[in-house]
Amino acid sequence: MYSVIIRPFDAKDSSDIIRIDSESFSTMNPTYDLFIYMTYGSEILVADIGNAVVGYVVVSYREEEAKIMSLAVKKEFRGRGIGKMLLKEVIKNARGKGVKRLTLEVRVSNRVAQELYKKMGFEIAGILESYYSDGESAYLMCLNLNNTDNFPQSWV
Repeated sequence: MYSVIIRPFDAKDSSDIIRIDSESFSTMNPTYDLFIYMTYGSEILVADIGNAVVGYVVVSYREEEAKIMSLAVKKEFRGRGIGKMLLKEVIKNARGKGVKRLTLEVRVSNRVAQELYKKMGFEIAGILESYYSDGESAYLMCLNLNNTDNFPQSWV
């Protein structure tokens, strides 16, 4: 068994994040993605198992709204609750910063991610036609942080 710690990104995590990004998304240049995350993301959190980063989430804060720009977990660690741990930390941090709404986009075909987001209280707010470079559409999902009915009592 391993222990997962959610912590802030450190420069030494870069190669792990690039590998996770590369295996999770069909991007042309995962190094450029990391540059974008570091430039435009207000916060990058990683899931650390002691010797490696096995997941990450990038959040951009803007006044009373925050956007999850990217969330990914290394393939062999998926289905173990790491994505949920990252999301719980984002929600906790966002609430602490006075954020009223969290948003994200997710591929229409990515049912696994959609189910995770729904379990965490996100709802589909709309569809973004041909959102991705390959022409696939995305769902815009939102979580209202003012509505504590969405959260287990231990989160409030």
